[in-house]
Amino acid sequence: MLILLFGSGTLALYQVMYMEDQLDQLTQAVDKMDGKVKRAQYEKAKFYGMVRDVLSLAPKDPNADKVVVYFKLRELQAAQPELLTPNSSWDMPTTNGASAQPAATTNTAPVTPAPSTNASSAQAPVSTGT
Repeated sequence: MLILLFGSGTLALYQVMYMEDQLDQLTQAVDKMDGKVKRAQYEKAKFYGMVRDVLSLAPKDPNADKVVVYFKLRELQAAQPELLTPNSSWDMPTTNGASAQPAATTNTAPVTPAPSTNASSAQAPVSTGT
């Protein structure tokens, strides 16, 4: 009986160690792919951003229209309309010179504006609704 218990315990230990080795190998493979996946998502977001820009430019520019026809971007837009909308959840934020940049913060107290003394800027009386 002791030999049977020892054998089954050894088998269980071997199976646990084998499963841990498989888990380690799988974890290493996923870690290697993580950078490639993020790069692919970034490139996909850039591609669809360019496609959106070319499609919006196509009605005004004949060269952009040629690009749309040559690369069949209208078919792509018909096949995947959710991917070409500007507010997609997968779209990564992009910054360019035309986008609003955050203002620098300061540690000074806000300045209250001085009261206006210009007579020509008189305000209309406000009715109280009574």
